[in-house]
Amino acid sequence: MSEGPFLLVVSHDDKSETHAFNKDVVTIGRSRECDLFLPDRLISRIHCRVERQGGVFALVDAGAQNPAKMHGRPVMRAEMKVGDAFVVGAYEITLSVPQTENASVDETRPGGDGGRGAQDLVAFLQIARALNEEKDLARLLTQIIDAGIQICGAERGFLLLGGGKEHSVEVARNFAQEEVLSPEFKISRTIASRVMESGVPELTTNAQEDDRFRDLQSVADLRLRSVLCIPIRIENEVAGVIYVDNRLQQQVFQEREKTLLMSLSDHAGTAITNARAMEQLRTKGFELQAALDRVDQLNGALKGQLQETTSELSQIREEISGLGLRSKYDYKQIVGNGGSMRAVFALLDKYIEADDPVLITGDSGTGKELVARAIHAHGNRSKEAFISENCAALPESLLESELFGFVRGAFTGATANKKGMLEAANGGVLFLDEVGDMALDLQKKLLRVLQEGEVRPLGSQTTIKVDVRLICATNRNLEQMVQESEFREDLYYRLAVLPIHLPPLRDRKEDIPQLVKRFLGDLQREAQGRVRVSPDAMEKIVGYSWPGNVRELQNEIRRAAILCDGIILESHLSSHVREGRRGPGSMHLDDGLVPAERGTTLPDMVRDLEIREIQKAFDRAQANKSRAADLLGLSRFALQRKVEKYNLDSSGRPIEVETNDASEGDGAAQTPAQED
Repeated sequence: MSEGPFLLVVSHDDKSETHAFNKDVVTIGRSRECDLFLPDRLISRIHCRVERQGGVFALVDAGAQNPAKMHGRPVMRAEMKVGDAFVVGAYEITLSVPQTENASVDETRPGGDGGRGAQDLVAFLQIARALNEEKDLARLLTQIIDAGIQICGAERGFLLLGGGKEHSVEVARNFAQEEVLSPEFKISRTIASRVMESGVPELTTNAQEDDRFRDLQSVADLRLRSVLCIPIRIENEVAGVIYVDNRLQQQVFQEREKTLLMSLSDHAGTAITNARAMEQLRTKGFELQAALDRVDQLNGALKGQLQETTSELSQIREEISGLGLRSKYDYKQIVGNGGSMRAVFALLDKYIEADDPVLITGDSGTGKELVARAIHAHGNRSKEAFISENCAALPESLLESELFGFVRGAFTGATANKKGMLEAANGGVLFLDEVGDMALDLQKKLLRVLQEGEVRPLGSQTTIKVDVRLICATNRNLEQMVQESEFREDLYYRLAVLPIHLPPLRDRKEDIPQLVKRFLGDLQREAQGRVRVSPDAMEKIVGYSWPGNVRELQNEIRRAAILCDGIILESHLSSHVREGRRGPGSMHLDDGLVPAERGTTLPDMVRDLEIREIQKAFDRAQANKSRAADLLGLSRFALQRKVEKYNLDSSGRPIEVETNDASEGDGAAQTPAQED
């Protein structure tokens, strides 16, 4: 005889549910027939019982393979007190009693089955809440089927969507929440189609003996027993079905399961409608965002066109207003209309007609070789040779043989006479870049050539008369080198008869838009596609200091043009350009800023400086490690440690970082081969 209700509080995954019972024996297990249903594969169908006799509770094992545990020990039979807990599978169950007497516990349960009704209600409320919260359609359909299997105690579940005979299996799962493979061959399509067409639920407790279904081929082939199929209605139309079955047991589904599944179907129809609406909204949102992005891109292109047109009109006005300041020669290969470049062109107008040596100074990347070529192209030696050599690229012995030539037998390997660059440039122009890196002994020999106008090849006893106009370039301070005895004073005065200094790009910002236009024009000829620059991006480009000068600007524009889709936006620029800080390899210590103000740190600056100097030493030594170590004032072992520390290759370049080829040009030229 019962003595009032008691409670079993079930805890699982940080969640708890309270179940009220008013009976003396409560069965617990994985079977739907149990009073306390626990869907866990580790739990037996009837796992254990809670018995009450004379107000005393006991936990009794029902023959489970893994008996319930109390206080960490398996229990066959043990007395329980209020507050005691035991573990079944992954669930912890605590015995409790209501705090106040509740005489209506049984009255609120249909059929007097309080435990089953409470479970159904709690389970269904949880399912309804989960369906209402899920907005992803695919996950929602899976949840619907898992819920249908759970509340009906089914072996398998299928969700079909469509209409009439045109429908497809969207989800197929089993009680272990595993996918059912080839689901279209695992259900009775006749039953599903009948429900889809009629909108009337179908329930059979044993399809093998049911006159409605036993003659169906699918029922015989699949050996179906219990089958329950419920229509899903969306906007009063049948849009699909929920199909659950059990091939092994009969009498699994009754009117109770049918009622629960019909309620689930009603909630499912509403949830599917909402999920589809959300999916459409997301799709429309993506389409709208794509359209807005396209509008922004088109607006940027229009702004770029307007800016380009405005720039062209401004340039035309400047040309009209400055007709009286027009240069004598056409320096179209050298981009620049600002005051500093007009001063350079004015000097060139005077230097071109002379025949004296020219010394071009300026930072690396400012276009010194372009100026040398312009002097040759417009001068009276334009029809003769233009010979160019980088003094920093060759070791002293090789540079000497290249400049003066040699005769057969002058040294090991000299198997034939070779004409030197001074002789090859006879009547024309010889351009010596990075002349500040020339060794002192070689400076003396070059001075003699300039004084006497003749050259003697290595190993020869005779001299050869040469008439060469010498143009030299350097990014070093030769006057300071003369004071420090690193450069011959007499040679300096011989070379600097006609000096010309090229301003850095940061001092001629007015020329940057024109340079960008030139580079984009070059890219258009290469790739057959027009690229523009948005106003915001151009503002960042003009505002940056460009420590690498025109060469750095050209590489930046080239990179951004590859990344963009027809218009260079601010996001396509390098981070240091966008943020206005100095980029890698562009360290200047004379700007009055501390490391944090340059966007870097002292260790990073030291690292960049060491890598840059190691690269220069390797270039000078032609990758000879011992020679490079001597140039750096290090032992070979110390140099090797730095190479390993910075992960450098045999040429001194970081392996993980792409570096620009040493032969890449200034960027102000139409071809990359023309370098400083």
